[in-house]
Amino acid sequence: MGALIAIFHSEFNLQLDPHTFLVMFIAPLLFRDGKNADKISLWKQRKNILLMSVALVVITVILVGFLINKLIPSISLPSAFALAAALSPTDYVAVNALSKKISLPKRILDIIEGEGLMNDASGLVSFKFALAAALTGTFSVFNATTSFLLMSVGGLIVGFVLEHILIRFELWVRNLGMEDVTVEILLQILTPFVIYLISEEVFHVSGILAVVIAGMVYSLSLKRFRFENAEFNVVSENTWSVLAYVLNGLIFIIVGLQLPDIIKTAYYEVTIDNFRALENVLIITFALLLIRYLWVLFMYISDNECKNEKYSKIFHAALLTSLSGVRGAVTLATVLSIPLFLENGEPFPERTLILFLSVGVILTTLLVTTFILPLFAKKNVSEEADYLETLNKAQIKVWNNTIDKLKLEIENNKYISLTIVEYKRRIHQLKRGNSYYKNWSIGDKEEKKWMLVCFKKEIENTETLLQQEKISETTAHAYEEAIRNKIKLLSSVEGFSLKFKHAYTHFAHMISNIKRFKFILKGLEHNKEIENNKANIEMKELYSTNAKYLINYIKSIITPENEVTLKKIILYYQGMCWLGSKSILEKYNKYEKKKADIKAMQLERIIIQSLFENGDINWHIASELRKNLNYIESDILR
Repeated sequence: MGALIAIFHSEFNLQLDPHTFLVMFIAPLLFRDGKNADKISLWKQRKNILLMSVALVVITVILVGFLINKLIPSISLPSAFALAAALSPTDYVAVNALSKKISLPKRILDIIEGEGLMNDASGLVSFKFALAAALTGTFSVFNATTSFLLMSVGGLIVGFVLEHILIRFELWVRNLGMEDVTVEILLQILTPFVIYLISEEVFHVSGILAVVIAGMVYSLSLKRFRFENAEFNVVSENTWSVLAYVLNGLIFIIVGLQLPDIIKTAYYEVTIDNFRALENVLIITFALLLIRYLWVLFMYISDNECKNEKYSKIFHAALLTSLSGVRGAVTLATVLSIPLFLENGEPFPERTLILFLSVGVILTTLLVTTFILPLFAKKNVSEEADYLETLNKAQIKVWNNTIDKLKLEIENNKYISLTIVEYKRRIHQLKRGNSYYKNWSIGDKEEKKWMLVCFKKEIENTETLLQQEKISETTAHAYEEAIRNKIKLLSSVEGFSLKFKHAYTHFAHMISNIKRFKFILKGLEHNKEIENNKANIEMKELYSTNAKYLINYIKSIITPENEVTLKKIILYYQGMCWLGSKSILEKYNKYEKKKADIKAMQLERIIIQSLFENGDINWHIASELRKNLNYIESDILR
């Protein structure tokens, strides 16, 4: 999207300041990822994570730096090292976004996650010293190593200390009685910005490592005080989820905005051979992936956990890990920080080419991770489907048991009947595939075809009932409008033809009504409240009537070839019957209805616990059922 904006609206120019970019986007995302990271798994893989985030970065900088200098002699060795340093760290934001769509073994995900959280610091430090050597012409291995250790360890210490200070400050504010969820969430969101800026500007240590360790410290402290403010914990998780989604999207848009301009500048640069540059991009990308693969393969073979595994499995794990090494926003922000001029006032040599090579590697690794990695990391669809089927069956069983218990009290509370109808409606939704856990959509062409036929039959039957004066014109048109909206979701062509037909029919009925002045007589005979109540009842009766008509129609046309599809559609219309059978109370007391719903949910909790204790469902299924129940309860109690 960002690239398209830049191409079609060339006047739109968003300058990416690297320092601001790291503060505004990378810092909060890494804080959140540090907060949500599995600390136990990261600690178990600490050796591999250090080998990937530090040793692999240094080796990549050296080997790829020499390769770049060999391929393009016009790029000096220090500049080549700087480019290699910018390309060495993987982009955790990109990997995290893509890993949600790709099924990778947990062990590999843990290593990639830990590497992504830590390697930005080593890459940025390597880049800083390589760039300093390119600008000044001097370089000291001792100073670089010492500075790297100070910045890394210092970042960890500063992040740890600052987060403890902020946690104490938050507790102090709470103890003063000034508890406010909104203010506390705001303080938490500001935390990564404050820690990053203080670490970088005041203590001159790694702000990235500081926010990562701060997020980990915060999550550990949150577990200690979990029950003191449950509302805050829920709001915090939801807020960070939305914020992370927005920031991730903006990062890719901002990166996309930079790409066309960088590519165009390189394309028109007379000193750059475009085909040769593209060839170098592919060679550098291949070198990055090959070095990563060989390093990971050596790491896995020498790991005690992999000694009993087959070599084929180790080779496959190394391949998945190496292909997951996507470069992204951090790499681009890093190379854009290369100054335009050297300290002696001369233009930075081959800066445009360096930017082009970086952009090329970013795009290539993104394409590899998006299209090639999934071929080697196929999702276990059957396992996911089995889990979802088990979850739905457990939910239906819980709801059926809840209905049985509610029926025992239906005589004492008229609102219980409404709650029972709602539970029956949910059961029919699950049976036809509309799960609370996974949205149902008509993806099958055969099912889509039959649904269109049924929707047309609904409209035809509604027109017949209108002509027989069994329903009012207002009800018929409102119902047909709802059906046409469903048709639009399936077929814009069908929706257009039906809408045209409906407009003609509506016009004919309107002329007829004008002639007979029926609408005037209705307005004189009934007041607005009675008319609305009648319309609601009539609409619900129409839902039920059409559903029964369609169920009979579908049963009459079932054949062995279409049986599976049509049975699913019958379930849909059975759900419509339940919806139409839901009674309308003359005086609806929402508090009494809430009391009935709460009672039903209390019964649900008891049933879930009973099924778990009896071994009918496992802990994961029980947790998912409770979580869904909590969401519904929170919505009702608003």
